[in-house]
Amino acid sequence: MFDLTGKAAIVTGGGSGIGAAIVQRFRAAGAQVLVADISPRAEALAEQWGCAFRRTDVGNPAEMAALCEEAVTRFGGLDIMVNNAGIAAAAPLADADEARSQRFWRVHILGVQAGIRHAAAHMTAGGAIVNISSITAVRGFLQWGEYAATKAGIISLTQTAAVEYGPRGIRVNCIAPGIIDTPLAMDEAPDMVARNANVFTLLGRIGRPEELAAAVHFMASDDASYVTGQTLLVDGGWSTGTSVKGIELALSTAD
Repeated sequence: MFDLTGKAAIVTGGGSGIGAAIVQRFRAAGAQVLVADISPRAEALAEQWGCAFRRTDVGNPAEMAALCEEAVTRFGGLDIMVNNAGIAAAAPLADADEARSQRFWRVHILGVQAGIRHAAAHMTAGGAIVNISSITAVRGFLQWGEYAATKAGIISLTQTAAVEYGPRGIRVNCIAPGIIDTPLAMDEAPDMVARNANVFTLLGRIGRPEELAAAVHFMASDDASYVTGQTLLVDGGWSTGTSVKGIELALSTAD
């Protein structure tokens, strides 16, 4: 199931966290993978996983074009593009910083837009593009406005790309993670992040990168051949409603 034998894939931000889990799952399913990342340690990891590597700044359209061209040169084609690379930082809207906002825009919007455009230029019918958004794109979160705005833009780009590339048989979908145990999520305040996951998700726990990778794997595979333009929230149920623990906390606080 979800066999990727003979498929050629690119995973941006593939050197750690969710991206690394996607790369390893794709390799186990038989795909050839080109890992794109800016981290110096990502190249060694890619070699360890049996993957090709290209240092890529996703916010630079020329580098994204070169990345997709390299995949075609190495593998003879391109079947799957995963636009996963991202950055994160929290700040109140009252403290919005123009430089930080532009960085979010460059990585999340221009990067995904370039990833879609340049990958699709090399794809034939059956190609699949999967973009990574966030739960913050679909509900408000304190101090995450700058980040959330660009993650919401990824959902919009996904929908538009699905419309435009559908006639060519290229599918474009999106995964919106909740709280996942990755360096990006856990570096600043791991105890708070874990506590939020425990209280607010319906499943009462933090998600694992491998669980996100499974969802991406499905969307990228031919088993999802009639799925396009969709955003799948992989968030432990957080976006669905208030958890029992959340209700109990609210009631105890009110008392």
